[in-house]
Amino acid sequence: MEKQNLNEEEARKWVESRQWDNGWTVMPDSTVNNVEFAAQYAKNKELWDKLLNFIANTDLKSLEPGKVVLVPGRLWINVMAYTPKSADETAAEVHRKYIDLQYTFEGNELMGLVNKVTPTGDYDAVKDVQKFTPAEPVSYVPAAPDRFFLYFPSDIHQPSVASCEQPGMSRKIVGKIEVAQ
Repeated sequence: MEKQNLNEEEARKWVESRQWDNGWTVMPDSTVNNVEFAAQYAKNKELWDKLLNFIANTDLKSLEPGKVVLVPGRLWINVMAYTPKSADETAAEVHRKYIDLQYTFEGNELMGLVNKVTPTGDYDAVKDVQKFTPAEPVSYVPAAPDRFFLYFPSDIHQPSVASCEQPGMSRKIVGKIEVAQ
């Protein structure tokens, strides 16, 4: 069975089978589009395996903030340390060329998905981002070390939102994986 043609139930079972994990014990959050994950993994298995193997075999807490290039122009990781901001100070965003794998391994923050938005500017092809202001309530879920998030080009997301009034420091990796057509 080709993973790129799975229905929702088949994709959920594929994710649960952990055929993709390369030894990484963390599971995708329930908000992740499993059908798109399976399709992108099947089309770009080499990149996904390289990313997931790196994450599984690296002490993430030892990484300094910055960029780790795994495949130039196609796959890299941004290592981040920051204080999450309020939802009002954090734009929603979407990417066209790269999928985000976001994993908060220290700290408390929220990740949001939203459908109705108002653009705050044009798409920036150099940064691969378009920013938005939510035009409806955002659905937030807590980021935690036991789950990661995947954001595909169809996912307008609002990451790194403070979960309380005085958030502490968060540490996160954002894997950027080239979208397979």
